[in-house]
Amino acid sequence: MKILIDNQVFENQKFGGISRYFSELQVDNDSIKRMELFVHKIPKKKGLYKRVQSKLNRTLFNEKQTVLNKYDFYNSQIRDLQFDIFHPTYYDNYFLEQLTKPFVITVHDMIHEKYAEYFGNSQDSFNKRKLCNAAAKIIAISNSTKNDLIDVFGIPEEKIDVIYHATNFDSVPAIDPNLNFQDRRYLLYAGNRSIYKNFLTFLIAVSPILKYNKNLHLVCTGPDFTTIENSWIEELGIKSKVNNYFCQSDGELVHLYNNAECFVFPSLYEGFGFPLLEAFACNCPVISSSGGSLKEIAGNAAIYFDPKDIISIRNSIQNVISDGTLKLDLIEAGKIRLKDFSWEKCRKETMDLYAKVI
Repeated sequence: MKILIDNQVFENQKFGGISRYFSELQVDNDSIKRMELFVHKIPKKKGLYKRVQSKLNRTLFNEKQTVLNKYDFYNSQIRDLQFDIFHPTYYDNYFLEQLTKPFVITVHDMIHEKYAEYFGNSQDSFNKRKLCNAAAKIIAISNSTKNDLIDVFGIPEEKIDVIYHATNFDSVPAIDPNLNFQDRRYLLYAGNRSIYKNFLTFLIAVSPILKYNKNLHLVCTGPDFTTIENSWIEELGIKSKVNNYFCQSDGELVHLYNNAECFVFPSLYEGFGFPLLEAFACNCPVISSSGGSLKEIAGNAAIYFDPKDIISIRNSIQNVISDGTLKLDLIEAGKIRLKDFSWEKCRKETMDLYAKVI
């Protein structure tokens, strides 16, 4: 059995849950092969006219052939390579007219559909629906996502298999990022801050706690704060208490989890919630929104709040950071809950699903 996956997610995501998922599927698994990546290079010695012409023609110099665009290049591999099942890594449907073999699609969440007011007319949503209808099988990464697929897209239940993700953070050595606040206590917010991540509401909720606890800070991983975020941080009077750092490796993120008072996950909706497992693996107490799949994934190993209720968020954080016994209980519960998730199990269940399709 030969499985072919494409490069959609790897072109757009250096670090992220989806790229990590597809990379893990390939570990110790010769059955899954990834397409050759489209690379557009212009030889340095070419003149300006030639460079511009090459850019327009999208010349793939290392292959000594000219293609109109990357999709022609990828579709040529779909036509020429030998495989039994195709598994695209995201929702672009460029391959539908060329593909003659069955394909499997993984749906990671239904955020564009559940919170359409934040995304407008999403091309991703349109493509996702089209691929779900055409796929031989659908992998949902949680029962919550499966139910959303049934409710929103009307997908037959028997077409969907739930296969959980996992984490390897329990085996990643910690790397100290040297942020010069080792003597400070801090809350941790990890990941991007897209609007549905509910970051501004979280800032409003946590600001009185940061002001009251003189040695307590907030550490956020991810891209630099936006102008709006900086304005809110200053307006709330917590500029000196909020730190931002873009982790250069998993090891640095592990270090931040290891040393945090707790991890707070205020998202309105998640299709799975990788950071929950990462925190569990790093002995970090978890305080989480109850949105989407988060209660399904964390089980009894987190303290939950209503993500739209500022008082609920604030009280949950205060209760955990002021109760040492509760923190220890959450850490132990996280260790137990983590045992229900493994990449080995994910790979086996995925290979079993592929076998059903052939």
